[in-house]
Amino acid sequence: MDKNYITVDIEGLNPEKFINLAVINGLTLWNIERLSITNMRFNMNEKDFKRLRHIAKKTNCRAKIIRKNGVIFLFRRLYRRMFFIVGIVLFVLLIYFFSNIIWNIEIYGNKIVSEELIIKSLNKAGLKVGTYKKKVNLRDVENSLLKDIKELSMVTISLDGTKAKVEIVERTMPPTIMDFEKPTNIVAAKDGILTKVIALKGQKLVKEGDFVKKGQILISGVIKDSQNIPIDTTRALGEVYAKTWYESIKEVPLKYRYFERTGKYEKFVYLILPNNKIVNLRSNINKFQFYDKIIEKEQLKLLGIKSPVIKATEYYYEKIEKIKDLSYSEAIEIATKLADEQLMKMLPKDVRILDRKYDKILMKDKVKVRKLILTEEKISKEEDIK
Repeated sequence: MDKNYITVDIEGLNPEKFINLAVINGLTLWNIERLSITNMRFNMNEKDFKRLRHIAKKTNCRAKIIRKNGVIFLFRRLYRRMFFIVGIVLFVLLIYFFSNIIWNIEIYGNKIVSEELIIKSLNKAGLKVGTYKKKVNLRDVENSLLKDIKELSMVTISLDGTKAKVEIVERTMPPTIMDFEKPTNIVAAKDGILTKVIALKGQKLVKEGDFVKKGQILISGVIKDSQNIPIDTTRALGEVYAKTWYESIKEVPLKYRYFERTGKYEKFVYLILPNNKIVNLRSNINKFQFYDKIIEKEQLKLLGIKSPVIKATEYYYEKIEKIKDLSYSEAIEIATKLADEQLMKMLPKDVRILDRKYDKILMKDKVKVRKLILTEEKISKEEDIK
């Protein structure tokens, strides 16, 4: 009796006749049992099942395989599902592989030392995103970080899943000692009219109300006598403030040209690998003549774990050029807005605004707007004496 066999159900008005004809035709059947008046079940060799067809026709019965028994059938089922099984195995291996890679580095405790500097030092020591965890000796990385960055007094690195946690304690550094032996001048960083000159050390060469140009020496580190002969050099110390100005001039034609989006856009998607290699997922060529370009980036996740692969999507929004006839007031409004935007980019954060001046000129086909902001700010900077 074959260990690899099938279980068959027959159904008909005369199942006994079916069994008898099967046995007469030399078919081996066993474990024959009656399930109902019209239904019987038995086991047989799979290779003989095709020979049941002509017997089923003669007896008006239906034969159906309900179960396949034996190792050979198991192997057949596995073979038919080979790609599925291979996929599962690869999936498990990938999860194991990715779970043993460092995908994220988090730094805690830094206030003075920049995160970029710490990351750079970690990468140099061998701890970087995409590194296999077993290849990293955390104690060696900690020691390397302490040697590389003098501002750190203690470093503790631990692994939490695919995340590396770097906890640092910064060293209390001694105050910077100014080298008073190094000869320097205090010079003007920009043009201006001086409002305050505070000379703490060195020879003052200017006074309040003087107009100075960029690069001019304000407090000299070269000490001269009454006959203008140098007698000593020192590090000039002091602060100098001046009135300065920022100007923006904008012209806007009355036939104003501008761009407007049409609603059409192209989208291109690509992957940025850890080595900065780009893999295009859509490589169509942008056909728009005028467009706005917007790039969106997101870090891909695998089972909720961040990977070093970045998905980038570029959007190109088509624009068309249009012309609008402006009134003088509309043109002045646009020019003023453009001038204000430019001035806001030019102004330093610590500047004190003293006054604002505004001029407009109306011409035949355009308007011109001039905005001037008067300020007071520190213009002194240190410069080595060569």
